Amino acid sequence: FQHYYITNNLRMSRIYKPHRTLGLVSNDIPAVLQTRGAEHFVTTCVGRSLNSYNCKKLTLQFVSPLHHENIGCLAGHKDFLFSSVADKVFSWIRGKLVRTYVGHSADVTHLLPFGDHIISFGDDKRMIVHDIETGEVYADMWLQSCVTAVTHPATYLNKVLLGNKDGVMELWNVRTLKLIHQFKPLGSAVTVLTQSPGIDIIGVGLKSGEILLHNLKHDETMMKFYQDWGCVTSLSFRSDGIAHMVSGSTEGHLAVWDLERQELNSTIHHAHHSTVATSHFLASQPLLFTAGADNAIKIWVFDGPGGTARLLRERSGHRAPPTIARFYSATAENILSAGHDRSVRMFSVIKDERSKELSQGSMESKSKKINVRVEELKLSPVTALAAEEIREREWSNVITAHSGSRDVRAWSTLQGALSDKPLSPKLETIVVTAVSITVCGNIAIVGYNSGHLTAFNIQSGINRGLFGKIHAHRGKVVGVASDNINKFVISVGHDTQVKLWDLSARKECHTLSLPHSATHSTLHRDSNLLAVSLDTNTVCVVDIDTRKVVREFRHSDSVLDMCYSVDGKSLLVCSSDSTIRQWDLITARLIDCFKTHSLVTSISLSKENLVTTHHNELGICLWTNRTLYENVELRPLPDDYEPCIVDLLDAEIPTDMEVEDSSSEEWKSTDQINESLITLSTVPKARWTALCKLDIIKKRNKPKAPPTGPKAAPFFLSTTRELVPKFVLEENEAEETEKMKAVRSEESEFQRTITGTKDVGDILKYLDSLSPSILDVELQSLAPLDGGTHELVDRFVDILIEAVKVRGNYDVLQAYINVFLKYNRQYLIDTQSLHDKLACLKTLHSDSWLEMQQKIQECLCVTNFLKSATL
Repeated sequence: FQHYYITNNLRMSRIYKPHRTLGLVSNDIPAVLQTRGAEHFVTTCVGRSLNSYNCKKLTLQFVSPLHHENIGCLAGHKDFLFSSVADKVFSWIRGKLVRTYVGHSADVTHLLPFGDHIISFGDDKRMIVHDIETGEVYADMWLQSCVTAVTHPATYLNKVLLGNKDGVMELWNVRTLKLIHQFKPLGSAVTVLTQSPGIDIIGVGLKSGEILLHNLKHDETMMKFYQDWGCVTSLSFRSDGIAHMVSGSTEGHLAVWDLERQELNSTIHHAHHSTVATSHFLASQPLLFTAGADNAIKIWVFDGPGGTARLLRERSGHRAPPTIARFYSATAENILSAGHDRSVRMFSVIKDERSKELSQGSMESKSKKINVRVEELKLSPVTALAAEEIREREWSNVITAHSGSRDVRAWSTLQGALSDKPLSPKLETIVVTAVSITVCGNIAIVGYNSGHLTAFNIQSGINRGLFGKIHAHRGKVVGVASDNINKFVISVGHDTQVKLWDLSARKECHTLSLPHSATHSTLHRDSNLLAVSLDTNTVCVVDIDTRKVVREFRHSDSVLDMCYSVDGKSLLVCSSDSTIRQWDLITARLIDCFKTHSLVTSISLSKENLVTTHHNELGICLWTNRTLYENVELRPLPDDYEPCIVDLLDAEIPTDMEVEDSSSEEWKSTDQINESLITLSTVPKARWTALCKLDIIKKRNKPKAPPTGPKAAPFFLSTTRELVPKFVLEENEAEETEKMKAVRSEESEFQRTITGTKDVGDILKYLDSLSPSILDVELQSLAPLDGGTHELVDRFVDILIEAVKVRGNYDVLQAYINVFLKYNRQYLIDTQSLHDKLACLKTLHSDSWLEMQQKIQECLCVTNFLKSATL
């Protein structure tokens, strides 16, 4: 799998890296149910990866690595899980690839574990038997037609039952590769074959909707049922002593059949919103697992009157592509999304079990009464969404605008439900086009297609009045926002105008005209920068404080969505050409650009992640910010830069996959970038500050009273055999004593280093490694009166001169000069031969300090100017 990515030259964005896709649960590929001990696990297919869930609470156990193409079919046996991609078959154990099986020349359509072997059937009309452990081909045979269903009849040794599109079932011996028996034609294509609890009895599902219980031994149909919903897609038998069978259909309904009475027991209408791909009864339990093509898995419990079922647990995602996704809360642990399936969902980035759909009320009973689908009772698709976390525990904190509706609906993320108080305007025949919530979480600002702008109290739902006399804009309102202190409301209209309103008085304060009509807008509250996209494919950045357009960015196609980075220094824009571009607002240059295979419809950015939604994609794609854990050089891109196409992921990308990016090389800084610059050291500040104030520290740490010895020494302390016995020092105390003696010897290591080493850099590194106490003693003992020599003082002055010329370790060097002059000032004054060198040291030191002081003053002046000046 990693070879696929590398050989296909998968290129990445400079800043963002695909991490995983949220909200994908299942598709139309039948799932696999496996039992390990007393627990049941189910594995579903989501595009190119596999999701494994524990049936006890439907918790996600693991996600497999990516396949190089979409998965065709699944099968399970003991700890093994088998998947097919094109003409290859793969075996897995707990998400780890074990072996690959090859041999087919066309796509593999069905898999059947058979003892120690795995049997695969393909569109090339071949049946190949592989040994699971070794991967060797045990048997290879050509069939007369393509297989549409397959099973192994219980107690039939070395036999497999095949069904084809002509409605014919065949019993084959796998060991001898001979046809044992061909059954009578059933009149319709065989879609499902399932072993019943009875020996010799097989459940057969047909494309026509017929369900047969066929006796293989006598080639007779014992029972026949018919479902009105078309093709039979799944069959399952209860094994807890009750003779019930469940069948699934392409319309999402489930039928429960009583085999004793040979009649329909009950139905579960709209169990799924699309094809029921899988239905499995758990062994010896009244629990039914179902998986559908509507991106949902469910567990039903049969504990109702007459053996009816009710929904026990569910895990699902969007049934139609999401169109809006926004990070919720400051920690960005949750994502709010809405799509064409008329639902509002919250996905957890941290834990999949926390993901949920916000409830729109009890609609199951209503749909049964009026005999309509639940989807038809839901609110229309969401067109705009806004949320604030601050009032989450008090009242509704999410508002949404819906297609063709004049009402704004409020939601509570704490309760996970829709509020019963819609925010309704007094005007009729208008449609909501833009929504926003103030930073305090109390007021909802709503814009309409008629140009009206209204404020609502979210808690009570009361309309607080219109902004302006009648119309805020001459055209529809495309964007609304409020500042960080609840002083202004900013509205953007299709009439090329951006208006600032006083929030409390609802009066117009300022109007800014744009060159063309606006389509979208977004505000970064901390910096008061408003980004507005125009119908000329241009994005304008407006500074609300100065009321001026400060940046303009051009795109090759229409802009679909925009968002700021958390610090407000960059702007992310997605457009109709499937590109995502990131602009640096300070330099006004493009720093990242990449393209996706499917159109990006929505983007949202947090400090650590980027989230995107895509056209015809059910999942929400999560990207990681590589600048947080890699060295990424953000140089401006050239004007003729061709964006690379980044592949979207169905799951996590392999962590050890190599990525083609020249900016990922580790860069190390030099010790001195330029001779004209002054560089500080990497020595901790506490070390060189303690060197200058060592006498004060010793005075502070001096004990107030002399230490008193113990009244009686412990008997176990050893003593020396002398006239006056002494205690034997411990090893560490002896080492410290020897160390201090070495410091006070006639020629210490410090003196040998400064006289025998020519490189000043090596000498300074050695000085940095010494503790403040030892360095203080050494600098104090340089002069002849203190045990040193004239050559040592002269050499140390030369070292200081060379160090000042290099302009490195500037802070530590000041401490060395300070201590050296403090202890040796009298000797330096009395020695005439050192005066010229000291004068040179003084000149060099003064020049470097004046230059450094001048640079600091320049930086302070520029900073103060940028803080106070009006640009």
